[in-house]
Amino acid sequence: MSIYRELRGGPVRTVGRLPRPSYGFSSPCAPPNSSRRADTILGRLNLRRESMRNRRCYSPPNRRRTRPRPASRRTRREVAADTVDDTEKEKIEELEKEIEEEQEKSRLDEATLARLKGECLLVEDLDLHVRENAEEHHTDLFECTGRDQDPQLVVRRGQEFKLTLTFQRPWNSELDDMHLVFKIGDEPNYRKGTYAEMKLEEGTDTSYMSGDVQSREWGARILSQSENSLTVGVYSPPDVIVGEWEYAVRTVKVKDGKDENYECEGSEEVIILLNPWCQDDQVYMKESGDLKEYIANEIGLVFCGSSRNIESKPWDYGQFQSGILEASLEILLKANGDKVSSNMGDPLYIARALSRILNNCDDNGVLMGRWDGDYSGGTKPLSWRGSAPILQQYMQTGQPVKYGQCWVFSHLLTTVARALGLPCRSVTNFSSAHDTDLTMTSDKYVDDNGNDVRHKNKDSVWNFHVWNEVWILRPDLSELTGYKGKYDGWHAVDATPQELSDSVFQCGPSPLTAIKEGDVHIGYDTKFIFGEVNAEFCTWKDGNPPTLMSRDSNRVGQKISTKFPNGGPCGYYTGSDKGVRLDLTDLYKYPEGSASEREVVEKATSKGKLGQLLTGSKSGVEISIYDFDKQPRVGEDVTIKVKVKNASSEKRSIRLRTTVQPTNYWGGLIGNQKIATKLFGQDWLGQGLIKVYELTVDTDDIIRHCDDSLSMKIGAICNVQGFTEPSFESSELVVKTPGIKCTVSM
Repeated sequence: MSIYRELRGGPVRTVGRLPRPSYGFSSPCAPPNSSRRADTILGRLNLRRESMRNRRCYSPPNRRRTRPRPASRRTRREVAADTVDDTEKEKIEELEKEIEEEQEKSRLDEATLARLKGECLLVEDLDLHVRENAEEHHTDLFECTGRDQDPQLVVRRGQEFKLTLTFQRPWNSELDDMHLVFKIGDEPNYRKGTYAEMKLEEGTDTSYMSGDVQSREWGARILSQSENSLTVGVYSPPDVIVGEWEYAVRTVKVKDGKDENYECEGSEEVIILLNPWCQDDQVYMKESGDLKEYIANEIGLVFCGSSRNIESKPWDYGQFQSGILEASLEILLKANGDKVSSNMGDPLYIARALSRILNNCDDNGVLMGRWDGDYSGGTKPLSWRGSAPILQQYMQTGQPVKYGQCWVFSHLLTTVARALGLPCRSVTNFSSAHDTDLTMTSDKYVDDNGNDVRHKNKDSVWNFHVWNEVWILRPDLSELTGYKGKYDGWHAVDATPQELSDSVFQCGPSPLTAIKEGDVHIGYDTKFIFGEVNAEFCTWKDGNPPTLMSRDSNRVGQKISTKFPNGGPCGYYTGSDKGVRLDLTDLYKYPEGSASEREVVEKATSKGKLGQLLTGSKSGVEISIYDFDKQPRVGEDVTIKVKVKNASSEKRSIRLRTTVQPTNYWGGLIGNQKIATKLFGQDWLGQGLIKVYELTVDTDDIIRHCDDSLSMKIGAICNVQGFTEPSFESSELVVKTPGIKCTVSM
């Protein structure tokens, strides 16, 4: 399980518990003033080649690396090499061959190894206590920790784990100078948080585990000693980098007044994850029972359809399946430019990076979105039933997987986040607004006849949209705002590529409290997410400036849903929330129409460019479209009822036009088609009177014009004599398709 090497470039200085390694080839650190760059393949290979020189190592013939790379899985270097020319590829191959030759030359022979065993303490075996550590660190569900052959050690930061070292003789604290080394990345460096070294000493000092988070540091203590074995407890800080850490046991031997250093390198990396069970970790959840759902549960529900007809289907997250943890770590590293840095220990950065790398728009990320109905050369979004096949395909090919839509992006992010230890859930927002210009209103422009002004109508309202929430504590915002803990908890984050944020397609994280309170200056992309759940749906008569025709405060952000947190699978949604659906609407906004909700909306929209134009209709004529008692079904004609009320103090002359147009599920019109339209005759409406107009739509026309979603937009425009601005109202309608229930009898 180990490789021995002698570090001959000079001594390794130790200062207290966490030494600062000296520079030179004996140190894992690169000089801070190095002129060599490690941000290219060739640069990293050159650094690695030089670091191998003047080293001698020993690899016991009965021990070898226990986790070989699968032949089907390409390394990041192989994938990146696709982007370089043939000349550079030849240089890469030459450098890799030189590195292999240097490694071969550096191996210690049997006689040298036998001599060293008589002169200094060397490690003969190392027990990582994989299963015991996994159970204590809540990582025992990962397939890699439970396999019979070569199990992988996976632990969580901010919590001690143990390992047992076996030597050729008993350890003596007065004679033996031994150090534990942990490092990560191509250029481990103490100052960057990618290198740690701890001297093994007797004593009970555990100060490295106490104090505030910023003062925590790596530490090790001796738990027990038995004959030639030493059991050690190793502690990693609660803000340490998430990833695969290499480890080694370093022996320092004094010869002729000089230090000689030998390293026994572990044959496996130690994977360190976020720790929501640790009070000092920024992802800590006080209600640990919720972690059975938001970390440990592998089965989810996709909520879709419409607010009037919620549907659900299962999703297999598979975060503990073989290879998924490794894939998640690779994806996080790629999101960080294939270079390890302290960012990879920050859950805010991790969440934002995942929202970017899981779509393919900027970094050749995991999944390609498509919404035009043409899925040739890939898989239809509706055909996916779980995350593992997507991640496995991406790791094998290194190319974006085709194709996904919002629910696929969301549930994929849930898988990766839970694997990394970030509490996460997928959330469906029904009647979800897409605000393209951050006015925090969903704006539609029409001409005098109520027809869409297409080149201006970029905003839309989707039947549903699916994003994520991640759980993060925010001491930074507590300090910034003076409100301790106000913005702790769930944060919205969205991997579906919709709008640019900091010049790339990413969204969030935004604290739900900031969204609910209209604090749109707090968090990432809070204006956009506020618009998704609480935008005013405004219809404008085109002009300069435009004239507000109608303003619907209740249309956007309905029945925001997630799976009920029972820690396991649950049944399909059949209309009853019990045990299946958890409504989150109150976390995003106050009750519709309440004084608090109106105050928040006015505060937020006043910061948008249309804020000063949001005034009501002057004619006093109000129109509304009746809700259906029950959702229309395929094969039935649909009768649409529009109510017109004269709320003014005078008689009004009105004329109503009602139009029905086909849309896709995210609210976009399908061409210029009209399923049905009717212009009613001129009518006089007295003060306070109401009149109802009806339009019947033939079922054959619905089927002929609509796509598979059977979604439609109903628009009603009422021109009032003597007023330039008409009254307008619109609504969405989805025709229900009958479900199929299969019963198998034996």
